[in-house]
Order: sequence, then structure tokens, then C-alpha cells
Amino acid sequence: MAFNKVFVLLVSALLLVATAKAQTARQQELDSLEVVLFALQNRDSAKAMELARYLVKNASSDRQRFRVYQKLSEFYFLNNNTDKALASLFNAKEAAEKIGDPMLLAQAYGSIANQYSYLNLTDKARNYLNRAIAEIGRLPEGKEKHRLKALSYIELGHLDFNNDKFLSANANYKSSLAEFDKIMPVDKGTLYHYKRSLYNIGNSYYYIKNPDSAEIYLKRALAVDDPKSKGLKFYIYSTLSEVYAFRGNNKRAIDTLQAIITDPGFDNPSLQSEIYLSLSKNYKIVGDAANYARYNEKYLALLEKQRGEDMKAINTAFDAEQQGFLSSLSESRIRNRWLVVAILASIAIGACGLAYLAKKRKKERSIYQSVIAGMKRDEVPLAEMTPAKAKEPEVGPNIPPLVEVEILEKLRRFEKSEKFRNPKLTISTLAVQLKTNPTYLSGAIKKHTDKNFNSYINELRIRYICDKIHHNPEYLNYKISYLASDCGFASHSVFSTVFKNVVGISPSVFLREEEKSHTQGAKPISP
Repeated sequence: MAFNKVFVLLVSALLLVATAKAQTARQQELDSLEVVLFALQNRDSAKAMELARYLVKNASSDRQRFRVYQKLSEFYFLNNNTDKALASLFNAKEAAEKIGDPMLLAQAYGSIANQYSYLNLTDKARNYLNRAIAEIGRLPEGKEKHRLKALSYIELGHLDFNNDKFLSANANYKSSLAEFDKIMPVDKGTLYHYKRSLYNIGNSYYYIKNPDSAEIYLKRALAVDDPKSKGLKFYIYSTLSEVYAFRGNNKRAIDTLQAIITDPGFDNPSLQSEIYLSLSKNYKIVGDAANYARYNEKYLALLEKQRGEDMKAINTAFDAEQQGFLSSLSESRIRNRWLVVAILASIAIGACGLAYLAKKRKKERSIYQSVIAGMKRDEVPLAEMTPAKAKEPEVGPNIPPLVEVEILEKLRRFEKSEKFRNPKLTISTLAVQLKTNPTYLSGAIKKHTDKNFNSYINELRIRYICDKIHHNPEYLNYKISYLASDCGFASHSVFSTVFKNVVGISPSVFLREEEKSHTQGAKPISP
């Protein structure tokens, strides 16, 4: 009997040892495969994704699962599978939240913020970035904390940049560089982000119209030797081409852009669409109509495809967040009755919000349609119009009848010449151009348009840009800052305010409705 007990214990011990050895061997195999995965180059992405999918399925821990999902997301992103890249990041986030490690949580939230920023979903990006920054604050002082703070400043800069707050973006990018400077020399894994920080500073300097500083930082970025950031050089050269064009050297800008798209290593559809747009603009300026039309068509074709990819990614992100929300409800089993009430209230509020939004969109559509319908009627020069309502007579200059007729004729020619697009135009300079005096000119404008000089000029500018947007599809793809500059406004914010006052809707809403009309096959009203 005693022998049987000893035999059973011995067999059990042998089984435990064998199981432990098998588990150790299994763990060693998975660890070795993970090393192989992280050593694979971008060109081996298909092999890497297959290996990563095997690892996440068989991972021995949430920590390993987190690392592999993060890497898998990177490979998906490099292969332009933005939706799968986001799905992998949400899986990595789930693993990090199970572990509760602030370092992993900061990386997970920061990566999702980066993807949302890439998709121009600024509010969602800022939400996840704030969560990442909160986790970074929990870390002890050291090199890794400075590295993650630097990355956070880069993302904060991106959010400001996406909202056209270029000065604020530039300041955040400089703060990121300052954090990197605290840990110099940076290790190989951080070198890419250091180079990215330099590029972002240069790029933001271009947008605040400081081409000299932009070129300095862009060339500093190019000087950073990092084999893993080869794709970044295309963005750097693309911005350099914008600097050359800003200085009027359009031929050099074209040569720089052509060098990018003919490079065998270039494969970035998003940047490619921007390059096509830049090429079309530069060719138009140098008078090459054939290449202007060619690259504009390429741009529009690629843009439509890219928008489809972005929508897939956005839907993936929303699905992932919704699944997480439903999962949390399921786990808690809705123990609190007030939670149910809150959810129902949120749904009701959401429904009211949607109804309000639908009503608002309908009103905006109606305004847009009335603007388009009136566009042909509004081709009558403003100088030929008379006030809509009779008002009490105002004290004004006594203009000789022949002089008044002459001023009106000159104003009609002035409106057709589009010289009102000059941002430095004043009543005095216009009076000199029309060979009259400012008092007579101001009086004639007031009498025949019921507007003062500034309102008269601003309305001409707004009519001009609305017509351009309506009849030239490429204008739908320009930034509002470009549209403002094109029609004569020196300030983006002033343009938006004046546009809404004149048209009744904001420039972004007008662009949205125009794009919707073009997408639905609506033809612009012929002049």
C-alpha cells in the first residue's frame, strides 16, 4: 500500500516536471518568434503580419500580447490598412488595461491618439492624448518619462496643426525637441521620433510663413541618419518643395516633387495625393496647362480612394469603442438602476441632438441652394444695384452727374478686373486707380450699393470665391486659409466671419454642401 502511494507521488512529480519543461519550451519558442518579428524589415510586412497573428493567438501573457498588437498595428499602417491598424491598437489597449502598467497604458493611448489625429478626428485624439499624459505623470523621473513627454508634445502639436493653430503647434513641437535634448544622444529606437520632431518644427514654420527657419529645421531633419525613417524623408522633401514655391522658385519645387514620386522606395498614397495637388498648382503657375490638368485629375482620383480607406478606419474605431462600452455594461450587469436611466437619457439627448443637427443641416442646405440659385442674378455688378429699401436721405457729397456716371462705369470695369483681390486695397488707392477722389468714390458706392467701402469690397471677394468653388472642383480640396488668401483676405478668421455674414453659412459648410452636390452629380450653374 505504501509502495503504491510512493509510486503515484513519483509519477505525479514526473508529470509536473514534464509539464513545466513543456511550458518553458513553449515560452522560449514564443519569445524567439517575437524576437524574429521585431527584427523583420518593413519590406517583409506580409511575413511579419502572418507571424504576428500567430503570436497574438498563442501569446503566453497580456504583456506579450500588447507588444505584438502594437507591432502588428505598425505593419498594417505601413501597408495602408488603416482600419486594421486601429483595430490592433484597440486590442493592444485592452491588453494594457488588464495589466494596469502606466508605461503600457501611455503607449496604448498615445498610439490611438496618433491614429485619430491622422484621421483628423481631433476631439477623439485629444481625449486619448489626455489619458496618455495622465499615465505619463504616474511614471518615475527618468529617460523614458522624457521620451514619452516628447512624443506627447508632438501629438499635441498635431492637434493644434489640424486646427490651423500653427503658432501653438510650433511651440509644442519645440517643447518635444527640448524633451529629446534632455536625453541626448537618443537611442536608435527614439531616433525616428527625434527626426520627426525636427521635421514638424520645420513644417509648422512654413505654415507661419517663415521659410528660412523652415528650411533650417527641415535640413537638420534630413541630416539625421536613421535607416528606419526612410519614409520620413519624402515628407521633408515635400515641405521643402512648398518652401521653394513660396519663394517663387516653382521649377525647383516641381523637380523636388518629381524626385519623390519617381523614387522606387516611395509608396504612400496619402502623401502622393498631396504631391499631385502641389504639382498641379506649380504647373499652373509656370503655365504648363497639360501637366496642370494631368496632375489635378490624378489628385482627384487618388483622393476619392483615400477617403474610402479613411472611412473604413473611422468605422473600425467607432465599432471598437462601441464594443468596449457594451462589454463594460455586460460585465457590470447594470447593477445600478440609475445607470440605465442615465443611458436612456443620453440616448434621448442624442436623439434630440441628431434632430437638431438634421434641422440645422437642412437650413444650411437651403441657404446654400439659395446662394447658388442667386449666383447668376448676382453677376450684375454691385455698382449697378440700388438699395433694396428706401431710407431717410443721408448727408453725402454732392457728386456732379457726369462724374457719378463715370465713376460707376469705372467701378464696373474694376469688378470685372478682380483687382479687389489685393489685400492691401484701400479707398485711397482705389480712388487713385480710378482717377477720382475718395469722397466722390465713397459716396457713389454708398448711394448705389447701400454699402460702405469695406463692405462693398468684402462682398466682391466673397462672391468671387463662391463662384470659384462652385465652378472649379479643385477648390473643394483647398484649405480655408488658402481660399481666404486667394480672394484677398489676409486673415483666416476675418475671412470666415465675413463669409458667414455675407452668405449666411460658414466657409466649411459651403464647401461641404458643394462637395455633396458634386458627389451627387449636380452640375454647376453655367455663367
